[in-house]
Amino acid sequence: MAPPINHESGTIDEVLTAEDSGYRMRGYVVTWRSARVFVSGAPTEPRQTGAGIDLTVYRSAINGQRALRFAITQLGDDASVAQDEARNAEVSITSGTAKVEDVLTADSDGYRFIAYLVNWHDRHVAVVDPLLHPPHAVGDQIDFRVYHTGANENRQLSFAMGD
Repeated sequence: MAPPINHESGTIDEVLTAEDSGYRMRGYVVTWRSARVFVSGAPTEPRQTGAGIDLTVYRSAINGQRALRFAITQLGDDASVAQDEARNAEVSITSGTAKVEDVLTADSDGYRFIAYLVNWHDRHVAVVDPLLHPPHAVGDQIDFRVYHTGANENRQLSFAMGD
């Protein structure tokens, strides 16, 4: 059985950024174990295409589905990172609709990852599917949620499929 949290590395294929009302998203399309995945990152830590990146791989079971999630490895232990994320729990949610331009998938030890690259407000962004719905294909129109979280200088923007 795979551990719930692994620290690994990959190579950045594409840098994704977006901004909305002072909230920012920076993330990376990364080649990890020969699969292309989306790795969320802090907007203040810019990285370049072609660079190596240390990432944390999270494995969890959600509604009977075994899911993978990826984030930039942060200094400090995983418990302190979770506490920092919980402190900024303010959330505003809106909706978005876009055509799928590319599909990112990965499978590892029975765990899966799915995200869709779409054009949102003239920016290329990744819409993650944490609940692992039946997959969409390039050209499909998808509805998703746009999350505005955090406060002050730590305003984060993210995108995910809904229920």
